[in-house]
Amino acid sequence: MGFLTPWFLAGAAAVGLPVYIHLLRQYQQTPIKFSSLMFFERRTQSSVKHRRLKYLLLFALRALFILLLVLAFSRPYISSSAVSNPNSARTVVFALDNSLSMRRGGAFAKAKQQALDEIGKLSAADRGQVVTFGGPAKLVTDMTGDKQILRAAVSALDPGDDASSYAEIARVLRSTSEGYKTNVDAHVFTDLQKSSLPASFADLRLNDGTKLNVHNVGDGPVPNWTIEAVDAPRRVFDTKKVRTLATVASYGGDMATRTVSLVANGKTVESKQVKLTPGGRATAEFLTLDVPYGLTKCEIRIDSADAFPQDDHWFFSVERADPKPALLLHSASDAASTLYVKTALESATDAAFTLDSRTPDQAANADISKFAFAILADPGPLPRSLEDSLEKFVQGGGSVLISLGRYTTPGRNIPVAGFPATQIHTITGDEPVQTVAQIDTSYPAFSLASSRGSASWDAVQIFQYVKLQTPQESPETRIAARLANGLPLFVDRKIGEGHALVFASAFDNIANNLPLQPIWLPFLEQTTHEMGGVGSGRGAYRVGSFVELRSVRERNVPVEILGPDGKRMMTLSESSKATNYQFPSEGFFEIRRANGRQELAAVNADRRESDFTVVPAETIELWKNTGIASNTPGAASSGANPTGSNTREVKSELWWWVLALLAMLAVAESILGNRHLAGKEAA
Repeated sequence: MGFLTPWFLAGAAAVGLPVYIHLLRQYQQTPIKFSSLMFFERRTQSSVKHRRLKYLLLFALRALFILLLVLAFSRPYISSSAVSNPNSARTVVFALDNSLSMRRGGAFAKAKQQALDEIGKLSAADRGQVVTFGGPAKLVTDMTGDKQILRAAVSALDPGDDASSYAEIARVLRSTSEGYKTNVDAHVFTDLQKSSLPASFADLRLNDGTKLNVHNVGDGPVPNWTIEAVDAPRRVFDTKKVRTLATVASYGGDMATRTVSLVANGKTVESKQVKLTPGGRATAEFLTLDVPYGLTKCEIRIDSADAFPQDDHWFFSVERADPKPALLLHSASDAASTLYVKTALESATDAAFTLDSRTPDQAANADISKFAFAILADPGPLPRSLEDSLEKFVQGGGSVLISLGRYTTPGRNIPVAGFPATQIHTITGDEPVQTVAQIDTSYPAFSLASSRGSASWDAVQIFQYVKLQTPQESPETRIAARLANGLPLFVDRKIGEGHALVFASAFDNIANNLPLQPIWLPFLEQTTHEMGGVGSGRGAYRVGSFVELRSVRERNVPVEILGPDGKRMMTLSESSKATNYQFPSEGFFEIRRANGRQELAAVNADRRESDFTVVPAETIELWKNTGIASNTPGAASSGANPTGSNTREVKSELWWWVLALLAMLAVAESILGNRHLAGKEAA
């Protein structure tokens, strides 16, 4: 017999509680009144007689209750050895690593052949299952005793482009052991990449009785050079302002010089050479990308000359378009806001917009619908016709950014946004300068800006702001930033299909110092990109990642996805109902959205597969031993007893029997205690 949690036995000291109740608390003396105590002799009376235990049966029940409670928490068990004949039926899992690295040489062909050989060793009573773990683990077959089904499943497998995970196959083995209530023999066929290990060794844990057989089908570590990452623009508006940065990594090998090429639509645009140290990295920068209008398939390649050419390229897509026009409305006497906004947008890396700067009177009869978005930089009162046009523009899906300053009229509703500005407050005297205290980093305008290294909102100081009477936060109204005093600074209100963004201070260097801070450029760039429809969508994805296909409003509207081979990747039902899609392989996937928008998603394999460092042998042994009961005789060395029979420890826990006895004791103690209490009250 043993205890799973023996430290709980220390709680047996609580058995003194019934002693305290029965011995120290039971003595009571009834005072007797006398007219005079002068004839009584003063002496010390012994209380030993009164401290004798009473109600011994009740005392015994209470003491036993505490002891059993301690015993239940310590979880007692009786261990026994279960011996199974090696010729009896076995449950076998054949797990094949079909990740990208298994494409090297003949690794996957070797894995399939070894799996077929092991399937041939199954007896008529055995049952098996085929599993792959190149990416999320997949059950290729059900548990079956039909060897033909298992052989056919293995023969039909091909290596994929995802990364392998040993934690995934460990999870499947635990699930199989628990689901079938039996020991499991696992045959894992892999190239033993160290990068496939999880961060925590506990994720490799196997259930007792799981026998792990690892078949190394790789050729060990080999030198490899790869394109590790590419930083490229998603959209190009000015081909003279394009920067593409490729990172090349070396895994082993000697000093090497590699040629890195930028390719667009299959044509080499430019090539550069980089020098790589063993285990080091180098970058190649390309400052030209003259691509045609529309979507272009681009690629970075290296002449690695290694044994694994599958990672010698990196796909990315670029969309070239003309800059979109945007409207800037400003007061005739406010030159500062115009200067800072124009300078920020013109200095953006992609020059996505051309700014049309006008006063409200000049824009009174303008066609607002032709602009990507509008910025109202504290313009003051607007002509009624212009305000109506802006409201219609936002209702139809446009976006307007409104900054508030000294030209704001307190007590009146903010144009388009619809809620009132109650007061213009200027910091004076000893009043502390307001800072940006609360930021919603999940909001696009703040998520990117807050991640730009030294760029931070901490240094922004607000000297003048407008107090807003905003509605309660809801899906339609979002307060993305607040001042130190708790008042809203940045409010996003959804109106119809569009958005009205309100910044409760001006875009000049008088009301605040925001335009003078490093955070100003990324903040305005990301905000305008989101308003103009440039910030949505990604150009590069990893194999196994997901892409969102539709919003809630676009439910039941079909979305079409064409794979690298030009074939449709979803059925008609899936294209109408699926909210996202998982990329199964690398290459270019064309996404045709419900709103008519076309995107070109470039999907690349996980570069963890490029490192062929092998898992140490001692780590594999530790992994195997997690499936062997630690106190089984001889388990640490072989997992079997000397006679050839498989022996495993079986623990029969007794805590639930103890709990049942506790319940009966509780009832008995209650009945007996009530009887003694009733007799005492009658006396």
